[in-house]
Amino acid sequence: MMKPRLKKPTIALVSLGCSKNLVDSEKILGRLAQGEVTFCQDPRLADVLIINTCGFVKDAKEESIDTILRMARLKEENGLEKLIVTGCLAERYEKDLLKEIPEIDHVVGLENFGRIAELSGITGEGNRANGSCSGGDSSRIRLTPRHYAYLKISEGCSNSCSYCAIPAIRGPFGSRPADEILREAEELAAGGAKELNLIAQDSTLYGIDLYGRQRLHELLEMLSEIDSIKWIRLLYAHPAHFYPELIKEIAGNDKLVKYIDLPIQHINDNMLKIMGRDVTRAQVEKLIQRLRGEIHGLVLRTSVIVGFPGEGRRAFRELLAFLEEAAFERLGTFVYSEEEGTSAATFKGRIPGPERRRRLSEVMTLQQEITFKNNACLVGQTIEVLVDAPREGGTGWLARSYRDAPEVDSSVIVSGSGLEPGEFRKVTVTHQEGYNLAANCAE
Repeated sequence: MMKPRLKKPTIALVSLGCSKNLVDSEKILGRLAQGEVTFCQDPRLADVLIINTCGFVKDAKEESIDTILRMARLKEENGLEKLIVTGCLAERYEKDLLKEIPEIDHVVGLENFGRIAELSGITGEGNRANGSCSGGDSSRIRLTPRHYAYLKISEGCSNSCSYCAIPAIRGPFGSRPADEILREAEELAAGGAKELNLIAQDSTLYGIDLYGRQRLHELLEMLSEIDSIKWIRLLYAHPAHFYPELIKEIAGNDKLVKYIDLPIQHINDNMLKIMGRDVTRAQVEKLIQRLRGEIHGLVLRTSVIVGFPGEGRRAFRELLAFLEEAAFERLGTFVYSEEEGTSAATFKGRIPGPERRRRLSEVMTLQQEITFKNNACLVGQTIEVLVDAPREGGTGWLARSYRDAPEVDSSVIVSGSGLEPGEFRKVTVTHQEGYNLAANCAE
């Protein structure tokens, strides 16, 4: 049955993909809120539904398409007035989406987020916003819990990784001005954020385009001066672009959690070369040695790709042996996905799907052993955690130590009552629960 048309549209937004996409979604909502609009979480109650898609790898594209198709059926069943698709998939496949899914009313690319307000039928300030969400408009409606937030410090990427379509989707690397980032960080802090997670396609290059040199260490120092921010976490740090001043700043600044996301993708020199990573095994090993030597209590997260074209058994065994030796505290493993428009999609020596998945399983089995061993060393220790939320379907609370980034890492399950989300507490680790730690309040 058709819903009666409201004086102002009720809008629901579905955000897919990575944390960088999530920030875009928050800024889209912030711009829409400048006009006459009502928001809801249930797409069935909306007049206008916006889907912010991901188009990075095959699985993400399939999830985006499946979501669009489900919402297209909902449009027919519930009388949804408009279905708007934006994000990375929209940027790459605008014409295909409009042709293949006629229920879509509008496809909006990454540089035209401002048009979403107008296309949604919003009246007021919101329909005069133009441009992408990477500019100076810092207004956001947060989709994360209020005590942590993602802070995007740059857009795009100018690296030449042979497997990656991001430069073609989001354009070349571009740093945001420091004063703009600081202003947004202060707004996030005023809204309750105590933890800032810095994100970019290549965070270590920050400033090279605007200021002629890398200035991430200076940006981190300025961010740490915001009183109510206690944790600042660095994500997406390309190993080829780390530099001494940055290491020194992380080591000496108490607000910078001793956690670095350092995606290596592989360790075999030939694989690194054909992946276009601009770094060698020797350089990666030297960097890791220096990071661990100079930053006390460092937790390293990395990511690797298995099954890349030309990855022979010897190269894979080299990767596996290195991962055992390096013993990264956190690790994400991905099966290689052919992406159209990338040079790797034309490479010979493709690895069969079953073998790719077998290699994935072997890496994850090894990493499980490393994680369980590291967790065992924490049993009996008193650590500080940030409380995230009540534990769903059970007693206790989900929390994180500095060792865990939100959404991608493990949790500390804290027993007891009287805790609140966003609270820092000292807890004593009692045992492991799978990849998680269990703890009791120590205060």
